[in-house]
Amino acid sequence: MNSEDYLHIAFLLAKRANSKDIRPNPYVGAIVVDNNGEIIGEGYHQKAGEAHAEVLAINSALIKNSDLSNATLYVTMEPCSHTGKTPPCTNLILAHKIPKVVIGSMDPNPLVSGAKILSDAGVNVEIGIQPNIVELNSTFNINQLNKRPKYVLKAATTINGKIADRHGNSKWISNEKSRAYVHQILRSNADAILTTAQTVIKDNAKMNIRVPDEDAKELNLIIIDRALAVLEVQNKNLGIFYQRNRTKIYLLTDKEYTDELPKNIEIIKANFPEGAIDLSELNELLLSKNICEILVEGGGKLNATLIKQQIADELAMFICPSLLLDNEAINVFNDSEFQSIENSVQLNLTETTQYDNDIFLKYLISY
Repeated sequence: MNSEDYLHIAFLLAKRANSKDIRPNPYVGAIVVDNNGEIIGEGYHQKAGEAHAEVLAINSALIKNSDLSNATLYVTMEPCSHTGKTPPCTNLILAHKIPKVVIGSMDPNPLVSGAKILSDAGVNVEIGIQPNIVELNSTFNINQLNKRPKYVLKAATTINGKIADRHGNSKWISNEKSRAYVHQILRSNADAILTTAQTVIKDNAKMNIRVPDEDAKELNLIIIDRALAVLEVQNKNLGIFYQRNRTKIYLLTDKEYTDELPKNIEIIKANFPEGAIDLSELNELLLSKNICEILVEGGGKLNATLIKQQIADELAMFICPSLLLDNEAINVFNDSEFQSIENSVQLNLTETTQYDNDIFLKYLISY
């Protein structure tokens, strides 16, 4: 096997982690290979604040072989060199005199300079950037480079781009398999859903995670609610007010509110220039609450707002086999600013999957 093969094994290990357990950290897998090409140690980062992949891989290798002076460490991300909740991985690599380290992606965190430290200490460092490894950590990379959560816009549309009829009814444009994917993948990977009070009140959905044969799981909910409508008496029985033990409802408003709230509801003051919320001012606050990835489930105006503010990173769209031939039906994007081809937003298709007659398309958004 070559370096790419070993890195792929480390990549598969990294994918075993649950995103909710490791955030705000990245997915990382590592293996130790002896000079005969045999894998003698492996590990992956499993929980934030606990042992890194390199430590687990080296410790498991030491059970088989106390001498690692002829071994190679393959790791999906550049080893850390700073002290956080755990010691630097570079120290352990140097302590056991591992002569070669192969790295699958670089860490965008400026505190990390593991490759240079190892190289300066005489370790043979090979950097072989693997696109699939970089993509696996897209959320972490956006968090580090842009100092904000990753935003994924989710929509299910008719062939002609409608997400609801003129009355706001959307049940159901997509089929059952597509809706299952939303829960099993999109919501499960997200730390919060971002939506509007109008959507919450109209749909009266729980906005949680429902997977077959499992109990429903909580999910943080961020609601743009300038008028604090969801707190009005007539809305006290909305589905979003299920018992929350680990998550919160965050209400974004510019309105003062002095009444006492349940511990799982928090008001965040926001600005609404020209009537649309400015999310850029809230991004660091959301990150501080360990909200690293946000799934946006709103209407055409909210989708367009995130595009205009250039903070939407991905578009997860289900194209469904129906036509809604009504000019007043609701479009997936609704804004008059993008009126020419020159102003159009460019997308890069990264995934296509068919769920019966629905087609799922995943795009990276370019600005």
